[in-house]
Amino acid sequence: MAGTFALAAVAGASARNQPSTIYVDKAGGYAITIPTTWQLIPRTVPAVKALAAKLQKKSATKSLAGYYRGIIASKSGLAGLKAYRFQAFDWPDSLDSPVPIEVSVGVVPTKTAFTASDLPAIGNEFARSFLANKGAKVTQPKTVTLPAGKASFFEGVVPIGAGFTNGIVMYLIPHGKRVYELAFGIEGSQLTSATLFNSIAQHFKFV
Repeated sequence: MAGTFALAAVAGASARNQPSTIYVDKAGGYAITIPTTWQLIPRTVPAVKALAAKLQKKSATKSLAGYYRGIIASKSGLAGLKAYRFQAFDWPDSLDSPVPIEVSVGVVPTKTAFTASDLPAIGNEFARSFLANKGAKVTQPKTVTLPAGKASFFEGVVPIGAGFTNGIVMYLIPHGKRVYELAFGIEGSQLTSATLFNSIAQHFKFV
């Protein structure tokens, strides 16, 4: 399902209408809207391999094929396939950075239905998991209001070497007996200008 929504470019340019696509995951219970140019990551290793092989046949998409092969060649890439129901990334990378601009959606089942009063505890638990990485820093989680409901929100940076950091933006949204992880990634130095992430979060819906 295609549409458009107003967003500010990741590098901080003025707001503009950008073509977008709505992806609906009925089994997962959500819908997410992202720029049409962003590329989806298939959810299994064989599916990623098949897509990379298809893209490799065309000279115009060989670099994209290499990117997909890199996903399944890395521990973090393989972990992402298991941890999330949905992943997509900006292509071509508008920042030309070794850290991709990406979004992931995770769905964590819970024994009970959490409410807004549980958000501080949920946010702190997830924030602590990032602090397990050496040199990582995260902001104090705070409760924000999205169209989809109340969410715990925090940002952080995780050093990855060679002077680069992985910037993280996280929204944790309880809904029924599930907690939805709406996670974004970008090079840490660009974190403050990543207004696109807020636009995507504002369009996240439950279905």
